[in-house]
Amino acid sequence: MDKPTIASILGTILGLAAGIGGMLLLSQQPAGDNTELNNKLAAAIRERDDATKAAEDAQRALDEGNGKLKLIEQANRDLAEELDRQAGKNGDDSARAKELKDELDKLKTDSAEAQRQNKARIEKLEGMLADHGIFEFLSDEEVAKRVSELKVTFETAFTGKDKAAAMAALRDLQKLGPRAYDDAIEVWRKMAEDFGLDPWGQGPGELGMTFQDYVSLITNFGIVEYGLTNPDVGADFRIASIYNLPWWSNESASKRAQLAGDALAKASGYEAQAAVDALKDIADPSTARYLADYVKSNTDNPDARRAAILALALKNTDEGWAAVQFAAENDSDPGVKEAAQSALNQKDVPVAGVLITQVIDEYQAALAGIKVGDILTHYNGVRIKTLEDVNKAKKDVGAGQSVQVILRRGDKDVTLTLGAGMIGINGVAVTPK
Repeated sequence: MDKPTIASILGTILGLAAGIGGMLLLSQQPAGDNTELNNKLAAAIRERDDATKAAEDAQRALDEGNGKLKLIEQANRDLAEELDRQAGKNGDDSARAKELKDELDKLKTDSAEAQRQNKARIEKLEGMLADHGIFEFLSDEEVAKRVSELKVTFETAFTGKDKAAAMAALRDLQKLGPRAYDDAIEVWRKMAEDFGLDPWGQGPGELGMTFQDYVSLITNFGIVEYGLTNPDVGADFRIASIYNLPWWSNESASKRAQLAGDALAKASGYEAQAAVDALKDIADPSTARYLADYVKSNTDNPDARRAAILALALKNTDEGWAAVQFAAENDSDPGVKEAAQSALNQKDVPVAGVLITQVIDEYQAALAGIKVGDILTHYNGVRIKTLEDVNKAKKDVGAGQSVQVILRRGDKDVTLTLGAGMIGINGVAVTPK
């Protein structure tokens, strides 16, 4: 209720009060016919009471209105303060939001750069691993993709008679590891048959491979081991793996001897001969045990037993000579008994060194005059006791440089000059009793 309305009510009440006062004064007049006067007085009293009640209601309404007005004013003040606070808070939030966005943008930029750097590092590391023939990090899908690509490359090279590209594809297949070995063997077989497997060395020759090319087709020791331990590998590759064993001088000699020995124990026919030759050329004491066990087993392959006896004579160990003595006395084949007795007659060697068991035609050893049965004792001034000693000494010889070698031939030392290039020998370490 507004103030003008309240003032009007109060004026009315005061007027009524004045009228009632006048009536009261009139009531002091002498008595007469008072009925009309009493009625007026009663009406005036009622009007007074009504006016008083209206005044009281108006006052309550005024008080209530003032209270509500105060509440509204306080609410307005609170709202204004909250609006001010929210405005400040919104300003702070906007500033914080901008800070967070700037930070996020920086993180995104840093993250993108970090990812780029990590990707570059990963590519560099993968390249280094690939350069060293380590492909274990590749998934099966990646290996399969590379195998497919390399086989296409090989077929293109083989069809185009590009020997170097075909050999490179085979090398890269072997580098992919066990998951690509079957495919590598398939490619190897095609190249080996071109060189000639049966008869050996007399294939079509489409690629024009030499003997040295053929023996260098297998470039991964893992595939050699795979060829000797996987029963599903064909005999042609198994034999090639056996012949490869002696050349891996950087691998454990005892492991190579075990692989050859296990192959010999299960072999028959030409495979047995290959295993004997490998054991003869691997410089490890355990080879004598494998050969001795084979000689004493009296197998149905007398040619391989004779070769084993000759190998044992070169090994020159007590265990080996005991097996040769056993064969001389007990072997069922006269030719084997004769070979064993002949070996016993040549039991002692005069000096330690590498007894030459093979000289390959047209290579430097053959050209220099080295012969089977010579004992190589010095290479370029270095004392030689094993083929590994020769390989180490060769590293100090410059390209195109010739070297002198000393060999024991019979009871004399012979000095020969080797030209630059492949020596072309095989042999076994021997020591006098």
